[in-house]
Amino acid sequence: MNQDVRIGYACLNPDISQGFKTCRFDNLTNDKWIELIEWNLATLEEMITYTVDHGIGLLRLSSDLIPFATKPKEGVDLDWKEYFESTFHRIKDKVQSTQLRISMHPGQYTVLNSMDMNVVQRAIDDLEYHSELLELLGGNQTNKIIIHIGGVYGDKEAAMARFIDQANQLSKRVRGHLVIENDERLYSIHDVLSISEQTGLPVIFDNLHHEVRLPLDDTPLSDYIQASGRTWQPADSRQKIHYSQQAPGKKAGAHSETIAIRPFIGFIEQLPPDQPIDIMLEVKDKNRSAEKIQIYLDQDIVAAEKLWAKRKYAVLAKSASIYQKIRNVLKNKEDTDFILFIELLEQAESVPEDKGAEVNAAQHIWGYFRKQATNKEEVNYQKILAQYQAGDITVRQLRQFFKRLLKKYPNDYLQASLYFKE
Repeated sequence: MNQDVRIGYACLNPDISQGFKTCRFDNLTNDKWIELIEWNLATLEEMITYTVDHGIGLLRLSSDLIPFATKPKEGVDLDWKEYFESTFHRIKDKVQSTQLRISMHPGQYTVLNSMDMNVVQRAIDDLEYHSELLELLGGNQTNKIIIHIGGVYGDKEAAMARFIDQANQLSKRVRGHLVIENDERLYSIHDVLSISEQTGLPVIFDNLHHEVRLPLDDTPLSDYIQASGRTWQPADSRQKIHYSQQAPGKKAGAHSETIAIRPFIGFIEQLPPDQPIDIMLEVKDKNRSAEKIQIYLDQDIVAAEKLWAKRKYAVLAKSASIYQKIRNVLKNKEDTDFILFIELLEQAESVPEDKGAEVNAAQHIWGYFRKQATNKEEVNYQKILAQYQAGDITVRQLRQFFKRLLKKYPNDYLQASLYFKE
């Protein structure tokens, strides 16, 4: 197995205190823009701190950090780069000092091979914005902007030629950051490798896209990963790939809620054994999958215990049996079965609601508030618990009661618990 693997997650983190904001374009003013950017950069700082503190080496940044950055509006003329210069410097220092590898992935409207030159020009402007923002936040050529090839427009060869022509005319700054990725419908990894040969752009291999859009040959997946790796030059740093798993029952290419550990291990066993690789996880639970995968890679009992502290009440609310099994696994600190630990966490996530388990967890949570709560709050607790047991209120309403108590009686341990984030 390749031992030199780093893990990352994309754009959002459900376990920090706030998310990114935007507004309607019609409502945008300079004051509103300042408010949005200030909030979003503060959110990014918190996300970076969280990511570094959890030993995660990669982070994809949201393209919406600066809303409407490439869509000018009359009367809105804030020089946001100058206005937030000190904030950018602070974030840049954090990124560079921690060696966090950041990246960005513009959306579906950034299309270089469109037949409409207005669309192409907007794509170029968007790539310039992403390049400038990456550099303001600490990125150099090792920090990448990922794009797909685009459409076919009835003539795939002509569409590929247009992409190659436009890519070769991009500014040196943009080309230094740009990488191209196979997709699940139009451009296989074989197509993208061919385009790379004619543009010099590195290739991101995406496993799920590859599974959905296989080339018309029987080349092993590992060969395509190695071929993609050869497109990365020393100045680009480590090869980077995307990894995701198919969501059961969803359309082909839909990302799963979480990364299951066993298929992931099977995948990394196919990686080139002596080549350092960075893996961006594309998954709905974001940092949560990255954290458990990082624990497996590092075989880190301290990190596992920290993760357990965050998840224990969410697990207890699903199954007391699984809760106890995990406790037993973590007692063996000298030879911890990290795969079993993660598999048990995954089992708990898939267990349907169980009123008995939920009540058991609620009674444990109430123990943190019992001494502080008023008599009225204790009466309310007993009433709400009875209502839940009778089916008169939902589990969400039950937990909302505890969230209100947690706001009144802050507790750092509970604040980090996934029980309050479900």
